[in-house]
Amino acid sequence: MLRYYIQRSSKEDFQLVTTPPARDVWIHGDEVTIADLEKLADRYGMDLNVLRDVLDRHELPRVELQDGGLYVFIRTARRGAHSQVITTPLLLAVKDTIFVNISAGTIDNQRLMTPSALAHNGDATGLLLATLAAVVGEYEVLMQRTGRFIKDTGQRLRTHEVTNSDFIKFVTVEDNLNEYRMNLNGMLVVSQRLSENLRESDESEAIEDIVLYIRQLLVAIESHGQSITSIRNAYGTIANNVLNQRMKTLTVLTLLVALPNVFYGMYGMNVPLPFQDDAWAYSAIVLFTLLLILFIYLLAKRRRLL
Repeated sequence: MLRYYIQRSSKEDFQLVTTPPARDVWIHGDEVTIADLEKLADRYGMDLNVLRDVLDRHELPRVELQDGGLYVFIRTARRGAHSQVITTPLLLAVKDTIFVNISAGTIDNQRLMTPSALAHNGDATGLLLATLAAVVGEYEVLMQRTGRFIKDTGQRLRTHEVTNSDFIKFVTVEDNLNEYRMNLNGMLVVSQRLSENLRESDESEAIEDIVLYIRQLLVAIESHGQSITSIRNAYGTIANNVLNQRMKTLTVLTLLVALPNVFYGMYGMNVPLPFQDDAWAYSAIVLFTLLLILFIYLLAKRRRLL
């Protein structure tokens, strides 16, 4: 569905209109169909073949210049089921005084749906850059959530509250980080290409800010990836240390249980044995085994085996 917005003066906000204007218009559309694309191509002279690419769910970020029109493909991000990040192609097109912002998927970000939330200036190129910055901002918000989860897991690791489900979730987190990295790298290339085309314009500083913004997010992604690796390594080291300590404890306990049985079994045999006719033999054997157990226990404590 296509929506048309116009700005009657620079001091007023954009207004939704029902009749498509011929110029000075901001066009937004989500869940667009081929009929919507044909309408744009016929009325505003845009390249239909390029417009059709927005229907491809796997379209990657890129820039195209066709017949005086600038077409920028990027991918918006949103959180889906089970914290999985879902990205959708978004086409930003500029031709003369017309700015088009369309997607084949559903757009939830109100900033992308309302031009007044992006910029008060109706300049088409300015709206394109503002939209690009808003999309990059979506990635930052999602990455902040991811960063909080990683930080929370790292803090709980100190109190040994980390569970196997946390590490299963790390698989989803790493998939999300890879999705962020792939799309932000693509948008970085797109931004650098736009920077070359807009080098002599008034928008050069804005596009340079976007390039810097994306690079900062890419650095944050690398930092999150290293944090996950550190948590995994720390958890593996702790688990191995706990396992080794438990094995030592079980070994000592086995020894404490087995030693008395040696003497009890010996004096339980039906053969002549020393002191078997003495009344104090039983008490002596029990006392000796208790002292031996105590000696082994103290020795294990001293060597930190328990």
